[in-house]
Amino acid sequence: MGIFERLKSKKTVIEDYEEIDLSQYEAEVDKKATMMIKVAEVAGLTEVPRIKKEIYDGNIVIADVGFLKHDKLTLDRILKDLKQLADEINGDIVGLGDDYVILTPTGVKVDRNKIRGGK
Repeated sequence: MGIFERLKSKKTVIEDYEEIDLSQYEAEVDKKATMMIKVAEVAGLTEVPRIKKEIYDGNIVIADVGFLKHDKLTLDRILKDLKQLADEINGDIVGLGDDYVILTPTGVKVDRNKIRGGK
Protein backbone atom coordinates (compact mmCIF):
# COMPACT_ATOMS: atom_id res chain seq x y z
CA MET A 1 0.00 0.00 0.00
CA GLY A 2 1.44 3.37 -1.04
CA ILE A 3 1.50 6.53 1.05
CA PHE A 4 -1.43 8.11 -0.80
CA GLU A 5 -3.64 5.09 -0.18
CA ARG A 6 -2.77 5.14 3.53
CA LEU A 7 -3.62 8.83 3.74
CA LYS A 8 -6.95 8.30 1.96
CA SER A 9 -7.92 5.39 4.21
CA LYS A 10 -7.59 7.34 7.49
CA LYS A 11 -10.79 8.98 8.64
CA THR A 12 -10.70 12.49 9.98
CA VAL A 13 -12.79 13.17 13.07
CA ILE A 14 -13.53 16.70 14.17
CA GLU A 15 -14.34 16.53 17.85
CA ASP A 16 -14.04 20.04 19.20
CA TYR A 17 -15.14 22.49 16.54
CA GLU A 18 -15.26 26.09 17.71
CA GLU A 19 -16.53 29.09 15.76
CA ILE A 20 -14.51 32.28 15.98
CA ASP A 21 -16.20 35.67 15.97
CA LEU A 22 -14.28 37.64 13.31
CA SER A 23 -16.04 40.93 14.05
CA GLN A 24 -13.42 41.82 16.66
CA TYR A 25 -10.70 41.51 14.00
CA GLU A 26 -12.59 43.30 11.25
CA ALA A 27 -12.50 46.53 13.24
CA GLU A 28 -8.69 46.39 13.19
CA VAL A 29 -8.55 45.79 9.44
CA ASP A 30 -10.76 48.78 8.66
CA LYS A 31 -8.47 51.25 10.43
CA LYS A 32 -6.46 53.50 8.16
CA ALA A 33 -2.66 53.24 8.28
CA THR A 34 -0.92 56.07 10.09
CA MET A 35 2.38 55.60 8.25
CA MET A 36 3.17 54.70 4.66
CA ILE A 37 6.37 53.58 2.97
CA LYS A 38 6.91 55.68 -0.14
CA VAL A 39 9.40 55.04 -2.95
CA ALA A 40 11.01 58.00 -4.72
CA GLU A 41 13.16 58.17 -7.82
CA VAL A 42 15.66 60.96 -7.36
CA ALA A 43 17.06 62.34 -10.59
CA GLY A 44 17.80 65.85 -9.35
CA LEU A 45 17.16 68.54 -6.78
CA THR A 46 13.53 68.94 -7.83
CA GLU A 47 12.48 65.77 -5.98
CA VAL A 48 13.88 66.85 -2.60
CA PRO A 49 10.92 69.06 -1.53
CA ARG A 50 8.45 66.22 -2.15
CA ILE A 51 10.62 63.80 -0.16
CA LYS A 52 10.80 66.31 2.70
CA LYS A 53 7.01 66.69 2.63
CA GLU A 54 6.53 62.92 2.90
CA ILE A 55 8.91 62.76 5.87
CA TYR A 56 7.17 65.69 7.59
CA ASP A 57 3.86 63.87 7.01
CA GLY A 58 5.25 60.93 9.00
CA ASN A 59 6.00 58.54 6.13
CA ILE A 60 9.11 56.48 5.44
CA VAL A 61 10.79 57.16 2.09
CA ILE A 62 12.99 54.77 0.15
CA ALA A 63 14.83 57.00 -2.31
CA ASP A 64 16.43 55.54 -5.43
CA VAL A 65 19.49 57.73 -6.00
CA GLY A 66 21.02 55.43 -8.61
CA PHE A 67 20.25 57.96 -11.34
CA LEU A 68 22.74 60.36 -9.75
CA LYS A 69 25.80 58.10 -9.83
CA HIS A 70 27.22 60.11 -12.72
CA ASP A 71 26.59 63.48 -10.98
CA LYS A 72 28.55 63.23 -7.73
CA LEU A 73 28.13 66.92 -6.88
CA THR A 74 24.32 66.79 -7.05
CA LEU A 75 24.21 63.48 -5.19
CA ASP A 76 26.37 64.87 -2.37
CA ARG A 77 24.19 67.99 -2.10
CA ILE A 78 20.96 65.97 -1.96
CA LEU A 79 22.36 63.56 0.63
CA LYS A 80 23.58 66.50 2.73
CA ASP A 81 20.11 68.10 2.62
CA LEU A 82 18.39 64.84 3.55
CA LYS A 83 20.87 64.13 6.36
CA GLN A 84 20.23 67.61 7.75
CA LEU A 85 16.47 66.96 7.59
CA ALA A 86 16.84 63.65 9.46
CA ASP A 87 18.93 65.34 12.16
CA GLU A 88 16.47 68.24 12.55
CA ILE A 89 13.39 66.07 13.02
CA ASN A 90 15.09 63.27 15.00
CA GLY A 91 14.48 60.80 12.20
CA ASP A 92 17.06 58.64 10.50
CA ILE A 93 18.81 58.19 7.17
CA VAL A 94 20.70 55.11 6.06
CA GLY A 95 22.15 53.90 2.78
CA LEU A 96 20.94 50.60 1.39
CA GLY A 97 23.52 49.45 -1.12
CA ASP A 98 24.81 51.99 -3.63
CA ASP A 99 21.46 52.99 -5.11
CA TYR A 100 19.02 53.46 -2.22
CA VAL A 101 18.64 55.68 0.83
CA ILE A 102 16.01 55.09 3.52
CA LEU A 103 14.66 58.14 5.35
CA THR A 104 12.48 57.87 8.42
CA PRO A 105 10.28 60.42 10.20
CA THR A 106 10.47 61.60 13.80
CA GLY A 107 10.93 58.81 16.30
CA VAL A 108 11.66 56.05 13.78
CA LYS A 109 15.20 54.67 13.67
CA VAL A 110 16.75 52.09 11.35
CA ASP A 111 18.60 49.25 13.05
CA ARG A 112 21.88 48.75 11.22
CA ASN A 113 22.24 45.15 12.44
CA LYS A 114 21.16 42.55 9.91
CA ILE A 115 18.75 39.81 10.90
CA ARG A 116 20.42 36.46 10.41
CA GLY A 117 19.29 32.90 11.06
CA GLY A 118 20.33 31.03 14.15
CA LYS A 119 20.58 32.50 17.60
